[in-house]
Amino acid sequence: MARSFRTWKCSGGRESAGLRGKMLTDTAFWVDLAQERAKRQRGPAHQFLAGHRTRSLEVSIITWGELAAGVNAPEELDRLLRRVRVLMLHRQVAWEAGRIERELAQAGSRLGENDNWIAATARAWGLRLVSRDAAFSRVQGLSVVPY
Repeated sequence: MARSFRTWKCSGGRESAGLRGKMLTDTAFWVDLAQERAKRQRGPAHQFLAGHRTRSLEVSIITWGELAAGVNAPEELDRLLRRVRVLMLHRQVAWEAGRIERELAQAGSRLGENDNWIAATARAWGLRLVSRDAAFSRVQGLSVVPY
């Protein structure tokens, strides 16, 4: 029996005018960008930024926490994520995380816990997710933008 897909969005069920053009970025994007900067290379993350200059990038607080594990001081993280809005976890995000966990468990292909929360943040806010991780494509109703 096919079930229709509906989600409970933080933006009231539709992408609001304030969210148009915004994309959520996963942890790997920022790790790749930092590595490209350290090597002074213009790799896929830099190319993505150059091609999407008019877009606002956002991160989940989960991504912020994952990135914090790789820096020595909060200022380093602030420099990396300057001009990037950090989205906190709300009830709607928690609801979506539970739904994604259930949907993927039934299909036998769960995400890691942090990836589940990142996908839930994107789905709850109605944002496209910038990622090179193919696992996100298994999440119903999640639009993934590869880089």
